[in-house]
Amino acid sequence: NQKLSRQKNSMLFDLLPNEIADDITVKTVGRFTKHIHGLPVNPSQSFLINRVLRGLEHFRVLKSNPEVAGRLASQSEIDATAVESSYTLLKVFIWAIPILGFIGTVIGIGGAIGGFGAVLGGEAGDMDAIKEPLMHVLDQLGVAFDTTLLALVFSILLSFPASSLQNAEEDLVTTVDEYCIDNLLRRLNDGGAGSSAGSDSGLL
Repeated sequence: NQKLSRQKNSMLFDLLPNEIADDITVKTVGRFTKHIHGLPVNPSQSFLINRVLRGLEHFRVLKSNPEVAGRLASQSEIDATAVESSYTLLKVFIWAIPILGFIGTVIGIGGAIGGFGAVLGGEAGDMDAIKEPLMHVLDQLGVAFDTTLLALVFSILLSFPASSLQNAEEDLVTTVDEYCIDNLLRRLNDGGAGSSAGSDSGLL
């Protein structure tokens, strides 16, 4: 999955290097932002980089650790919702596969019943004359049930990788939350006495 790979690759960058400054203040926040924009990655393709940039921008404007923590908590919910909604169409497709199989089975059984009617309604004769159309009817029933079986198998085969990918992206959002708490919020310094308390809240 290229999308997930890009997300993970973006986490390899040092977004907030200590070489710029140990604390992120109103005076140094612009230098951190400039550093991130200089990295070879598109912020819109990375939850982490987008979240950190938003946090820095909020801090530059609001100059308040608790306010930034609250905004990042809201962004975390938005990212989690985006991950869930991105799999909606795939989930609908996986849900529809067995339904299509059942529809095929119903159509097949309907055709087989019609075939039985034709066999039973024919003139009584020797068994050899009845055997061929009867075998055709039984073949139709076999295909009808095979349709449902294949649909269920395909649905199961698609469900496992889809669920695995979604869980991986949800874990990634959690990792971004933890990064922002440990590396962004804890280093924000708005000059107020309650900086540390405000930085540790919001995303927990």
